[in-house]
Amino acid sequence: MKDLWRDEDAGADDIAQVVYLSNLIGTDVDLVQPGGGNTSVKLAEDDVFGDRVEALAVKGSGTDLRTITAAGFTHLSGDRLATALTPNPSPTRRGEISDEEMMSLMRACMLFPDRDPVPSVETPLHSIIPHRFVAHTHDVATLSLSDTPSAREHVERVYGADVAFLAYLRPGFPLAKGMAERYANGLPKDATGLVMEKHGLTTWGDTAKECYANLLSIISRAEEYLAGRDKRSFGGAAPALDEAGRREAAARFAPMIRGELHRIGAWRSVLAFDDSPEVLEAVSSERFAELAARGVMTPEHIMRAGRRPLVLPLETGRSEARPSAITSAFADFRAEYERYLAANGQDEPIPDWLKVIAAPGVGAFFAGKDRRSALIAATCYKATLRAMAGAEAVETFQSLSDADACEMEYWPLERRKIAASLKATKPLDGKIALVIGAASGIGRATAIRFAAEGAHVTLADLDLDGAQRAADEINESSPERAQAIAADAADPAAMENAVREAVLRFGGLDVLFYSPGVPPQLHSVAEMADDEVQTQLSVHYEGAVAATRAASQVMLAQGPSTPAGAGLRTGFGGRLIYNASKAAFAPGEGAAAYGAAKAALVHYARNAANELSRYGITANYINADAIDTPLFRSLVKERAESRGETEEATLARYAERSIFRTATVPPEAVADAALWLASDASAYTSGCVITVGGGAEAMPR
Repeated sequence: MKDLWRDEDAGADDIAQVVYLSNLIGTDVDLVQPGGGNTSVKLAEDDVFGDRVEALAVKGSGTDLRTITAAGFTHLSGDRLATALTPNPSPTRRGEISDEEMMSLMRACMLFPDRDPVPSVETPLHSIIPHRFVAHTHDVATLSLSDTPSAREHVERVYGADVAFLAYLRPGFPLAKGMAERYANGLPKDATGLVMEKHGLTTWGDTAKECYANLLSIISRAEEYLAGRDKRSFGGAAPALDEAGRREAAARFAPMIRGELHRIGAWRSVLAFDDSPEVLEAVSSERFAELAARGVMTPEHIMRAGRRPLVLPLETGRSEARPSAITSAFADFRAEYERYLAANGQDEPIPDWLKVIAAPGVGAFFAGKDRRSALIAATCYKATLRAMAGAEAVETFQSLSDADACEMEYWPLERRKIAASLKATKPLDGKIALVIGAASGIGRATAIRFAAEGAHVTLADLDLDGAQRAADEINESSPERAQAIAADAADPAAMENAVREAVLRFGGLDVLFYSPGVPPQLHSVAEMADDEVQTQLSVHYEGAVAATRAASQVMLAQGPSTPAGAGLRTGFGGRLIYNASKAAFAPGEGAAAYGAAKAALVHYARNAANELSRYGITANYINADAIDTPLFRSLVKERAESRGETEEATLARYAERSIFRTATVPPEAVADAALWLASDASAYTSGCVITVGGGAEAMPR
């Protein structure tokens, strides 16, 4: 472990130092994974009444050590904590408290309940350790020792009396109570840390620097012990597909996997695909299925990466797998999981019980309610792979027993938070959208609106810089929500690639919004050039055909949306939305090629609705007129020049004919219509046109 401590960066007061300590630990995924680990400091400070009290400042629930600031710590009364956590010998308590009682007591101990986050469930452990600074990690090195059948012996062999040991106990109050009982007479005099079996490491010090130095020493000694051992624990990697083959296979498997996850868990997931060398070597190895079936590295990793992964029935190095074989693999895995639940007193599976799907020779798919959650699952499982390799080098990898794993997986204190996060609160939560023509105008406004309403969005445009700026704007407020790609709507291969990139990034596709545009070159029908006709058809019609073909194949692979009564549909289905134009319904002087291409698009959308609606894939189009976009502004300029008048005069003509008496309509108005068509609210609307803007001549007849 590299020493990153710098005195000049550590800050002067206790809170600044515990924040610095936290951030140092949080930057290394071999120490803690996103959301995991805890830190604390005991200090004297003034409470809300101005009285000086002994306090514990501990990492708050839901914070991340990598990014935590002073505001992320919960401040609690040390005296009240000591009273709350002392076992009550009354007949009704018998020295035990429930999780709900523990959290209620800790909330009562908070010094600033209206300001601070809820305290971490590990607060009791931090409270009873008699040192000022405390850090708890889920580090790979010490877990390589303690994720084994002979954990105590390995820890004693490496550390002697320098590090204490505690057999596995569930996190929270049971862990703190077990620690207090095991070391009722105090921790070993010279101990600088505590290894908790299958849970991680806790170190301490009277200063933040000393706490970090103890962490550095303990982990480095474990790393040195592991360095001399053979860690090729997966039996060697068999041949894998090349990069192009892996991408092709991943794009084919992801929609099927996403559909199966919905069918076995009833949740709409986002997938992150990983074919890094670390993952590819592990999942393609001879022993992976056997080792993976043993579980993950800590109880907390069950919450983030699931109990264990599903390994797809693929021949390593090949990508052939019939959809029926994948469906059978998921069904068998679900049946095994139900047996595990029944044996451990649980009736109903949680929706997100499976988060890791391994594809030998291809890579792994990680599932989450959004891409960030999926990436957290990936980070956590990759740490498990490293701990698994280390444990196999030391002895053999052993995770929690089924009983302990099930207790953690269904721990009400954590499940309530996860269940709440899975509930859709926005109309496009969990949906994946592709917007073609997203760099400006209607496409840009729609992409931004889709993301704001919960969707993950791929923004495709010939203008990559413009699409990237829009994606950056989305990701600034919602990281990992959007990606930008270059795509020429006139190139069918580019449209197919845009769909593929959306699938590879997010795992599937639920919404296609086709909105590229090329302004018409105003010519009379007597002078219309062939290249103008072809340009308009290529962008406004042929590109839509290619995009729809690729998008609908993905939507069908995810599985149909089926009626479930009460006017609802379950499953995936999909939404195909096309940006048409007033020109598709009413002639525009000099724009016959443009209008004809848009009319072809409208008729094509109706055919798509007719053929695909039975699978829950709707197809609708928007009749947009006089929308304030760069394309419309260029048309106004050209019309003004052809008439020998100012652009203001031309805009006045548009205002006069508009039923709203306004020359233009903002692109956000079209985005509003597209949002409704993309949502579940429009599940039974297909082959429909929505008119936005314009005058009476824009109303379809």
